Amino acid sequence: MIVECVFAGIVASLLGFVLLYRSLGRKEEEEIRRATVEIRNECVRSSINGECRSESSQNTDVIIVGAGVVGSALAYTLGKDGRRVHLIERDLTEPDRIVGELLQPGGYLKLVELGLEDCVEEIDSQRVFGYALFKDGKNTRIPYPLERFHSDVSGRSFHHGRFIQRLREKAASLPK
Repeated sequence: MIVECVFAGIVASLLGFVLLYRSLGRKEEEEIRRATVEIRNECVRSSINGECRSESSQNTDVIIVGAGVVGSALAYTLGKDGRRVHLIERDLTEPDRIVGELLQPGGYLKLVELGLEDCVEEIDSQRVFGYALFKDGKNTRIPYPLERFHSDVSGRSFHHGRFIQRLREKAASLPK
């Protein structure tokens, strides 16, 4: 339950950032530019003060630190809208920790809205249609109310690290 709430909060924050950025009204100039997303796990150290800086910072519209769920999804969304995005991550290896993800149907619908629904494909994700409760030898099912959605909508359960890697791949797939 806590993981679901945290993930819902992350998705809501992501959407808030996207909506806030879009509302700034800077799309006219940006639509002319080609979409680029660059993911790097290193920086150039200045010989003057040792400051970490990007070699291509003069050609970047947005710099995002952290290529996790939010950073990767935001980089893809902004890059798709024509922004030149520089996504910085200290470690691009697949996160390998004992955690799974349960993406609720509303979260999956947001992935569809952002064009990221294919990020839950080919990572051994399982479709989830509700919950089952077990107590004192009895059980009951609580299905998600999915009647008014198309047949692909359901929850998804998957390995966190594989999902992160797919989001990163999707962000990096935009033209340079």
